[in-house]
Amino acid sequence: MTVLVDRPVAAEPTINRSESLQANGHGMSSRGDSSSFWRRLKPDANEGTIVCAASFLLYLVAAMLLAFKYQLYPDDAVSRLANGFYVLYSRDPHLAAMGFVWNPLQSICDLVPLLFKSLWHALATRDVAGSLVSVVCMTGAVHQLRASLAEWGVWRGPRLVLTAIFAVSPMMVYFGANGMSEALYLFTLLATTRYLLRWQRTDDLRSLVYAATALGLAYLARNEAVAAAAISGILVLAVSFMRSNASLRSRVTSALTDTTIFLMPFIVTFVGWATTSFVITGQAFPQAAGNSIQVKTSGFSAGSLGTRLLHEVSALESLAPLLPLVLGVALAVAWRRRDHAVLIPLAVLGGGLAFDLVAYDGGSLFPWLRYYILVIPIDVLVLGSLLTTSQSTMMIKQLAGGHGNRQVRRATIAAMGISLIALVPSLPTSAIAMVSPTLGQGETLEYLGPIFHVHLTALDRAAKKNYSHIQAIDAYLERMNLPDGDLIVDNIDTCLPNLIVNSSNPRIFVIPNDRDFQKVLSAPLTFGTHYILVSVPSGIDAQDAILAAYPNIYNSGDGFSTEVHQFAGGGLCPAFRLFRVTGQPPGVRGF
Repeated sequence: MTVLVDRPVAAEPTINRSESLQANGHGMSSRGDSSSFWRRLKPDANEGTIVCAASFLLYLVAAMLLAFKYQLYPDDAVSRLANGFYVLYSRDPHLAAMGFVWNPLQSICDLVPLLFKSLWHALATRDVAGSLVSVVCMTGAVHQLRASLAEWGVWRGPRLVLTAIFAVSPMMVYFGANGMSEALYLFTLLATTRYLLRWQRTDDLRSLVYAATALGLAYLARNEAVAAAAISGILVLAVSFMRSNASLRSRVTSALTDTTIFLMPFIVTFVGWATTSFVITGQAFPQAAGNSIQVKTSGFSAGSLGTRLLHEVSALESLAPLLPLVLGVALAVAWRRRDHAVLIPLAVLGGGLAFDLVAYDGGSLFPWLRYYILVIPIDVLVLGSLLTTSQSTMMIKQLAGGHGNRQVRRATIAAMGISLIALVPSLPTSAIAMVSPTLGQGETLEYLGPIFHVHLTALDRAAKKNYSHIQAIDAYLERMNLPDGDLIVDNIDTCLPNLIVNSSNPRIFVIPNDRDFQKVLSAPLTFGTHYILVSVPSGIDAQDAILAAYPNIYNSGDGFSTEVHQFAGGGLCPAFRLFRVTGQPPGVRGF
């Protein structure tokens, strides 16, 4: 991908052409200490390679531990993997089988390693395909952050400290290994931030196009990119308008042109995905209601608005405890120097974060810690902007006088110390929050508690047994030797996607992703289908398409089927009942 290319550029974000020429007039090229300064400032290929290799290895080890040692697979990760799996290996393989409830990019990326499932079944059965995508994308996110700092003018010492703290953050390690969409989301937004910063410094059209492309991909990864596009689009319009000294008409035309270039890939992606969804499903934005429906059907209550705001403040403080101080100082310095570059990460990353804050306050999201993950790169980049600003004066002195290597070393050490003091506290506070029963609800506590809790809770024990429970259900179904298309299920339940991708013959399942699902559900025997698997009607499982068609089937078979087996609830899965179809249904209700 283009956004992965590391093209080091001259890092002079705070010195204009006249200052550079003045510095050259003081004999910069003839002094060894000046060339030494530039070597300190500019990144080299080895630095990027080493950082990427170390990050990749860290996340890969974490991914393999989660997959093979701990056998912990987040529902969201498996669901997105399964959406790609259906395209290749379901009873009715076709591209639209990917579905439209969730943004498609993670599932599209998962398709690539899933092509090799026959060579390594763990790619599907243990979510390794999704984990590999997370490993690569989080490595890319680390690269984009490091490159942003380098091109911004942060010296090697502090930028490596900043990059390392970001890379080893417990949130980055976990979401860089678990197959969820956070790594891809971070990668695309950090790439947008990096190239938008470069465009702001150089007015380079190519960088603006790169940023625009990354932003369009971000929307295919997560809905939050809508807010990032809106806020950063306004910022592009303002920057483009203010940087020109031409006539008012020319400035307006230039600003509108740059903004159009920046937003066009996002707009095309937004409209294209909505149109495709509407043509196939009859709904333009089914993903917009996905989380909201889950929250409502789960029975979860976040309490009053004050309670929700307090939760958000606590989550943000846990992930970036010193951000208010860092942000306040950085904005004050930026205002004094009339340098608005720090607004770019706040617009792009802050826009995505603001989307989730507002959505949770509005009752559309669960209180999961992952929704606040963007505060971590915001913290790092805002601090990076402060260090860049503080170094500019030293750089001018160095270029003008040709002396002061001792000052450079002292400034570098000081910047590294500031980075450590400002960011290291976030590492333990993030780790504590991830296994906290209040802040770490959802994917972190549920799947990390069994690893890190000294005394396992009931939830820990359930999560630990989840995979073996799913394997037991699969084993029972395999002993039945069912032919293709003989079992109707609705994969809305969080355990059923895992059940399908672990099956030795996933073609036995008739699922809503199949184009003939409703026909088969309305007359199973007509289409040669003899079994129906139904989950207990509670929570989100009450939205099951089978229960909508036959409300009494779980309790009585609804007059056309007989219960042949009951799977007790186990792990994180609800109870299931398996029915054999004995006659034609009386009629389909609920469609």
